[in-house]
Amino acid sequence: MSLYDKKDLKSIDWFTVALVFALVGFGLVALASVLATPFDGTEQGIRDIISRLNLDYVQRQAINFLVGFAAMVVFMLFDYNIFKPLITYAYIGIVGLLAMLFLFGKVRGGAQGWFVLDSIQRSIQPAELSKVAVIVMVSKVASKAMDEGGRLLKVKDIALAILYTFIPFVLIALQPDYGTAFVLLVILAAILFAARIKWYWMVGAAAAAGTVLPLAYFFIFTDKQKQRIISFLNPEYDPLGAGYQVGQSKLVIGSGRLMGKGFFDRATLAQLKYVPERHTDFIYSGIVEGVGFVGGMLVIVAFFVLAFRWLYIAVKARDNFGTLLAVGVTAMLIAHVFENIGMTIGLMPMTGIPLPFISYGGSNMLTNMIGVGIVLNVYMRHPVKRKRKSAKHTHEDLLEA
Repeated sequence: MSLYDKKDLKSIDWFTVALVFALVGFGLVALASVLATPFDGTEQGIRDIISRLNLDYVQRQAINFLVGFAAMVVFMLFDYNIFKPLITYAYIGIVGLLAMLFLFGKVRGGAQGWFVLDSIQRSIQPAELSKVAVIVMVSKVASKAMDEGGRLLKVKDIALAILYTFIPFVLIALQPDYGTAFVLLVILAAILFAARIKWYWMVGAAAAAGTVLPLAYFFIFTDKQKQRIISFLNPEYDPLGAGYQVGQSKLVIGSGRLMGKGFFDRATLAQLKYVPERHTDFIYSGIVEGVGFVGGMLVIVAFFVLAFRWLYIAVKARDNFGTLLAVGVTAMLIAHVFENIGMTIGLMPMTGIPLPFISYGGSNMLTNMIGVGIVLNVYMRHPVKRKRKSAKHTHEDLLEA
């Protein structure tokens, strides 16, 4: 089997490409709007509008996308089975970077999770790349078990899958970054489910989580994280403290009402900095203020259409490894969307999780675009049904034979 065939390029899933590009383009417009100097209604033409825009982050995000696009192409072109012999080295490297963060990492948002490159004014978040490493590593283990026995049955294989997830999970949780750690658990659960693991393993995992979480609350979580959980369960507990950010987010979302104020409108609450991290974790708040409830729902629909498309690709994959890869990337997407949007509207505890393709961030954009490349790779190499010959041609072929 060749690693690269030009004929595969004819089978690119243009639906995925178009939808991802649309989300990225929409995100650039949203960034330009929420980060703009508040408009006051005196603007006279395009030049005055542009003068109020903070295009620095927009340009950086465009560069983030171009870097991610290049990575997407690389991960798309070569047959995805090449990931199997290479993933062990990549996994070890990423785990090593996660460990090095405790010596050389920088603290942002309370988590020591970034390597900051001051010379180029950029930063790298290894926890983001660990998601891809876990997807490929766990898919490799589970698909091998499925190829041999039809499903994931052996305790040894299940233990390996859990171990490969647990190592980066612990290192990320110690930063502490529980939002990203949660995404790893979602990825693991989705791949194990797709690998047809026995139901009692899933029940046991749920019971273990129900036991561990209360213990973690009392013995592991910091006071700040406890305050966030309490404020999530009781929004009125500390509206000016732990519940302030989510309360402001709801205020900004509510100001958009049904149809929204429109982007680049006069002095939106997002432009006035009513909501923190308006270009990263809470960008959905500024989006809904601009496009309203209707537009906010369309954004959610777009993400779930993309997710269902990727699940379709998973079903159509040529082998178990391809299926599990697509399922893992889909789980990563859904976990991010659910966590980010749920946080902004108060349905999830506050975590520093970005909205895929839209929130500003280089490492997150790179990880998501690599995920897109993997899914496109799986689709490009799925079995293609050949058109059946007509009865007339079949009869002629038999006569010639």
